[in-house]
Amino acid sequence: MTVKYKFLFNFAVTRTGGGLKRLCHYAKWFHEKGGAQFIIHPDCSFLIKEFPNNQYFVVLQTRTKRLFNDCDYLSDIKKEIGEPDLYYSYGIPVYYRFGEINWFHISNVLPLNLRVMGLSLFDRYIRLRVLRWKINNNYKNADIISAESYSSLGLIKNQDDEKLFLSVNGSDDEISYLRNKFKMEKDNIAVVVGTQKYKVLLDSYHIFETLKKHNKLLKLFLIGSKGSIPVQLMNCKDVVTTGVLQQSDVIEFLKKTKYYISTTLVENSFNAASEGMIFADEAYISDIAPHRELLESESFERVSMSHLSNPVLRVKGEDIKGKNLKLWDDIIIEMVEKVMSYNKKDHL
Repeated sequence: MTVKYKFLFNFAVTRTGGGLKRLCHYAKWFHEKGGAQFIIHPDCSFLIKEFPNNQYFVVLQTRTKRLFNDCDYLSDIKKEIGEPDLYYSYGIPVYYRFGEINWFHISNVLPLNLRVMGLSLFDRYIRLRVLRWKINNNYKNADIISAESYSSLGLIKNQDDEKLFLSVNGSDDEISYLRNKFKMEKDNIAVVVGTQKYKVLLDSYHIFETLKKHNKLLKLFLIGSKGSIPVQLMNCKDVVTTGVLQQSDVIEFLKKTKYYISTTLVENSFNAASEGMIFADEAYISDIAPHRELLESESFERVSMSHLSNPVLRVKGEDIKGKNLKLWDDIIIEMVEKVMSYNKKDHL
């Protein structure tokens, strides 16, 4: 497929995690198809040399600017490039019609689900409420609204179903692992990826304690920012904190893991769980809607554990077929085809 239209992707607030993963794959795919235009954070400037067929606009906004004058850089960009055929905004509300077709991708569902436990008072009553107001009041400017699971799309209210589009995260590493039937020697460790409060790390530790009863030498590794890890876990001799790791390092870590644990209360995507349950020998993941979507037509069991108020889903890596996983190339092609078939742009 050759793309000859002007696509502008706004990833200005993307620096890590699933957003960076999506940005890198989009930049690579469009580089190979002749190029597109990307608005990126300075931390992602490495893409300029890696995929030079694209045109990049590097922007940095302070938190204050994002709050009161978000996307003020767009006016200068439009003066330079004109109106793009597609304006795709990752996680940033579309404040006004910028492209011929305007696409808003929801990257964080917390603003749409403030009932989730584990949020700080500032997040619950100020930051996320402001973002929810911005999102809800600017749906009207988007022709297409996407999210990374059906459950996330279900949080979008009062919008025409035809505007909604499922765009999961790609699973190239997991699919390659399954196809080649790699077998790696496992270290005697359990791993949690992500340390935000809604990940409920104390529940993850309770699962670890249950596993440790039958494996006295087992260690628990917490991958993510150390600042949000409960103090009692920081002081545990059987807990190791790694800090934030590059995605490639996380994958290598998981490939050596016996047990993957995720007790998160909310997710937009099932991507983190898919990595954990395929690379680890065994996974224990919370029973939430995106995880159920991942496990549809797969083998798993629902188990109860002491000290946990809710059962979790137990998955053996050897039983997983990857039936609900997609390659990034296929996901991007689906996105492009959606744009090219959009009836508001008859000549695309």
